[in-house]
Amino acid sequence: MVDENELRAHLSAAEHPAIDIDAAAVVSRSKARRRPRQLAVGAVGVLAAASLLFAGVTTFPRTGELTAGTSVAEDSGVRMDSDAGADTAESFLVPDEGGIAETCGAIIPTTAASPYGLAIELDIASPVTASGSAFGTVRLTNTSQAAVIGTTASVPDVNLTRDTISISHSPDAQILSVVPVNLQPGQSIEFAVSIAIYDCTMIDAGGMIDPGIYTVSTSLAFAPTDPEDGDAAEVRSSPSTIVLQ
Repeated sequence: MVDENELRAHLSAAEHPAIDIDAAAVVSRSKARRRPRQLAVGAVGVLAAASLLFAGVTTFPRTGELTAGTSVAEDSGVRMDSDAGADTAESFLVPDEGGIAETCGAIIPTTAASPYGLAIELDIASPVTASGSAFGTVRLTNTSQAAVIGTTASVPDVNLTRDTISISHSPDAQILSVVPVNLQPGQSIEFAVSIAIYDCTMIDAGGMIDPGIYTVSTSLAFAPTDPEDGDAAEVRSSPSTIVLQ
């Protein structure tokens, strides 16, 4: 019977077979595993750049090329909370670095924009008190006669305005998160939104806002999946009236 010492001596003296490693195959598999993450981060980058371009500006270079939506097709909408899309793309929450400060006091466009046949609407639940937060729903609808496929921000921009001047903006941080859009004609997606009711232009005096009639509007950056369809564009609603009590 072979004892432990003899077994150890036998194993030490034995020649171990060489193992051939296919370096090319290893690198190929590693790249394949990273590809979904790279694509997701790429989508985030496109929408982040679009958001930085559209947020807080008074004009949009392609306004003349955009067509305002004239109708909203009736179809069952797919409701999405603000954190939707976590399983489909990278999601980040980064410091604002002055973006909201730049939006505060900015002139918000009053003309709706419907690139790629996408129309957007904002519905704020009533009544709304002149403090705290207001809650509502943003609906993105494909009003065209063709499917619209791409990505959009997971959190729509919402502005509370007085005489076209933004006095409150949501979200209050730059959220670099995208969700896929695949809408057939007449289909829609809904997003839950909220906005703080205060006057950012009077923040040094407490930011209190007087009861009265104001306006709210919303916008989203959309990027088509196929670059040949066009560049990222802003989908923007017309302002709607809100009464603060």
